[in-house]
Amino acid sequence: MPEARFAYPIMLDLAGRRALVVGGGKVALRKAQALADAGARVRVVAPDILPQFAHDARLECVQETYAARHMAGVFLAVAATDDEAANARVAADARAAGVLVNVVDRPALCDFIVPSVVERGRLMIAICTGGAAPSLARRIREHLEKEFGPPYAALLDALAEVRDRYKSGDLPEAVRRRLFERLTEDDIVAAARKGPEVLRQAIDEAIRQVIGQGK
Repeated sequence: MPEARFAYPIMLDLAGRRALVVGGGKVALRKAQALADAGARVRVVAPDILPQFAHDARLECVQETYAARHMAGVFLAVAATDDEAANARVAADARAAGVLVNVVDRPALCDFIVPSVVERGRLMIAICTGGAAPSLARRIREHLEKEFGPPYAALLDALAEVRDRYKSGDLPEAVRRRLFERLTEDDIVAAARKGPEVLRQAIDEAIRQVIGQGK
């Protein structure tokens, strides 16, 4: 039986929460920027920090050697140094402080791992191999990127607008459910691939049909 690690998938709300990245190299930069993209307040700690960090105003850079005090007030931490001992200290301090921690390329020291991700606006597809084969996760991601192209971002924005319009309206629950299911069928997805105007027309027609049938 395989070890049951990293078996509970979640999406974290990091908006406004403090995230700590220990490390000042290229990997740390990618991790810090990804956390900032998710809305976290990112503090980067390392004695040597690449100049590129300063180009991102969202990142607070502390150019000094990591110490346990840097863990204060942190919700999530990432250790991304090339010093195994330093990474282990970050992991130990994080656990002592009740902070979720990821140590890059060291699943054994992690509370969580970061999956390979396909993002299309509101759509996020995460691929995880439990740390066993990151290269396979990357290949699967590349396949999914072709399958789920940029039109899915526009489609989800349109579906969100329809849901906001009808979720608390006067339509019976059964009609609303049928409407939301109808708007995810293949012809609507195909319309999204043809452009915003074709998508809008397809959605409007589907809404008319479903509501008409529900009367």
